[in-house]
Amino acid sequence: MEAFKYRPFQIALVGLDLTEMDDHVISFVAMISEILPLERVFFMYVAKELELPKEVLEKYPALLAPLDESIQMDLKQKVDKYFKDSKVETECLVKDGEPIDKILKLAKVKHVDLIVMGRKKSLKGSGIVSSRIARKCPSSLLLVPENSSQPIKKVLIPVDFSRHAALSIKQGVRFVKNAFNDIELVHIYAVPTGYSKVGKSYQEFAKIIKGHAMNKCANFLRENGFPSDIKCNYILEAHSNKGVLLHNHAVDANTDLIVIGSRGRTRASSILIGSCAEKLVFHDSDIPVLIVKNQGENMDFLKAILRI
Repeated sequence: MEAFKYRPFQIALVGLDLTEMDDHVISFVAMISEILPLERVFFMYVAKELELPKEVLEKYPALLAPLDESIQMDLKQKVDKYFKDSKVETECLVKDGEPIDKILKLAKVKHVDLIVMGRKKSLKGSGIVSSRIARKCPSSLLLVPENSSQPIKKVLIPVDFSRHAALSIKQGVRFVKNAFNDIELVHIYAVPTGYSKVGKSYQEFAKIIKGHAMNKCANFLRENGFPSDIKCNYILEAHSNKGVLLHNHAVDANTDLIVIGSRGRTRASSILIGSCAEKLVFHDSDIPVLIVKNQGENMDFLKAILRI
């Protein structure tokens, strides 16, 4: 099986929308830039025809440049407020067109490792772009809630003992400066239907499944060179879906960041996030979520859907 390409996040693309949410996102990126080996960050605002009717722009093309430059200056002032003394190279970009297309194309052209988007709760905006980017982008995606400001001290990582889970741990532990004791793994297991046919009760079979999971976890940590004493919690999936279980556990554990791997059964489908990750994306949460994707995977598929 081909090994995943692992590289620490070095180039980030931050989507902005000229609302109050921008300050939350920019300040959060400034905070993690002191932890991650980020070298360059693009801050990008995309507006449909820069808020002017197409007919007006065609008749008065000179209107485009001044408005473009004005927005760019406003973005630069916001960014400089948080990155004034930073060694990270920043660049503010203003584009017109479809936000999703522009973001995905720039991510490809600039070899972006990490896309950062805001996730709104009470502030103006629907966050629909963030949701669609989560499904389509080939880069890892960090969703920042509007009230996220505290330092990242604890990271929660759901694991299924796959290559995607290993990649999530490698990326997630960097947010706590490689301190494995500050991350917690969570494995959700379920009792298969038909368990009664083998003469076991629900509780007895759940215990058997958990035992197998614990053995798989030990092998998983050893095979990937992770410390054997990483804390791992095992949660029985009964009636709640995995997204709700993970979120509730994250809240109880005072988690500052949830990191989850994206996976799919085929090279084409793996550009989309898995069902568990998608439930976390759409869950009403105050916890930042990082969806880790294998860098460079599915670029041919992305080229096809974007027709680059």
